[in-house]
Amino acid sequence: MEHVVNVLPGAFSRPERFRIQMAGITYPDRSYHIVREDSDIYCMEYVIDGKGDVTCDDRRVFPVGGDAYILPPHTAHDYRSSMNQPYKKIWVNMSGLLCDALYREYHLNDSILFAQVPVRPLFQELLELCERNSGSQPQDIERASSLLIHDIFARLAERHIDEQLSSTQNRYAKIIKDMLDRKVEDNITLDNVSREIGISVSQISRIFRHAYGQSAYRYYLMQRMQLARELLNNTGMRIKEIASRLAYADAHYFSTQFRMFTGESPRHYRNQHATD
Repeated sequence: MEHVVNVLPGAFSRPERFRIQMAGITYPDRSYHIVREDSDIYCMEYVIDGKGDVTCDDRRVFPVGGDAYILPPHTAHDYRSSMNQPYKKIWVNMSGLLCDALYREYHLNDSILFAQVPVRPLFQELLELCERNSGSQPQDIERASSLLIHDIFARLAERHIDEQLSSTQNRYAKIIKDMLDRKVEDNITLDNVSREIGISVSQISRIFRHAYGQSAYRYYLMQRMQLARELLNNTGMRIKEIASRLAYADAHYFSTQFRMFTGESPRHYRNQHATD
């Protein structure tokens, strides 16, 4: 079931520049399914609750409550409710050069789904505006609706940037961790990591802590101390040789750091934990 509001063409002085054809609310319906082979509109929707299954050309997403999505023109639209949790959503169909410009300038063409974006009040206001202007003598809807549409596009763009930033940070976090794991015997510093991957030490610290819940330095020290314990437990290497393998300047500094980390000296640790 749907509540559909048709907006009269006369409400827009230059429909080639911007026009809303219709807006509405879709209520939960397991049989709900819309297909457009070659759409000539922008279909922009906000999911209030439930789940959907949305395909735009070869891109498929599964929006849930709190998500929004845009299906651009000149593409195939195919979207439906989840059978188990059919969605309730607010939507608007629109077209025009303004939509093209906003879509292009906000760089939204590489994504159709915008997760957990707070635009429900804007969609609701837009729907109410369309309802007030669906009669035989529409009021001035053009300016107010274009401003709302611009605001929605801007909010989606902000969310898109946040998602891209999060993806970039996660990628850097993995690069940092892989480097620390790979160079566990080299006694590198965060300055070394910074020079190799091209971001600052403060960025390294912030990104790594956000991804793994601890500082990059502590993680690296933990890995080195774990290797030291394995060498103490499972080899006959002298403490001096282990210190050298881990690139410590001398055995004394290695022993001091080992004691700070484990609470006991390397010699005592070996005596207590070495395998027979």
